[in-house]
Amino acid sequence: MEASTVLHRPWWARIISTVLHPLVMPMLTLVLLFAFDPYLRTMPGVFVYLLLVVVVNTAAPAISLFVLYRKGFLSDLEIAKRSERTLPFLIVLAYFVLTYVLLVTGETLYIPAVYLSTWVGLIASIALALLITKRFKISMHMLGQGGLLGTVMAVQNIHFESNFELNAILVRA
Repeated sequence: MEASTVLHRPWWARIISTVLHPLVMPMLTLVLLFAFDPYLRTMPGVFVYLLLVVVVNTAAPAISLFVLYRKGFLSDLEIAKRSERTLPFLIVLAYFVLTYVLLVTGETLYIPAVYLSTWVGLIASIALALLITKRFKISMHMLGQGGLLGTVMAVQNIHFESNFELNAILVRA
């Protein structure tokens, strides 16, 4: 998708694309989990800690990608050219791997295995997308939405409660 094509999308498509941006998906996932996971609701300290981790891991890559754009390494912030995706993917992957190491080795709070496993899944998804994007253009928006759906459904399964209406909305998004 050329940059000119991106600018000619309808206004509502640009808003949805921004709200559901791949970098925002972990934050949206965490907010949904807070609404549906009894553990997070009873342990607000863990939620706030994870929220801070996710906010930093949204802002830091976003700032890094903006710097790449300003320095001319990216032709647009949508990273529409497949040939320009390797460096941004590596940067985001580095942030997320470093965060995982800090989550596992840090002695701040107990982070349940399901959330650490979700972070590993996020890292694996980005690593696989990095490999795939060398040959094909992959939709990071769909990858992020799939991760959100998978995480929400996994937590629902752990607590033996399914929210079919939410799952249907997430599948349709």
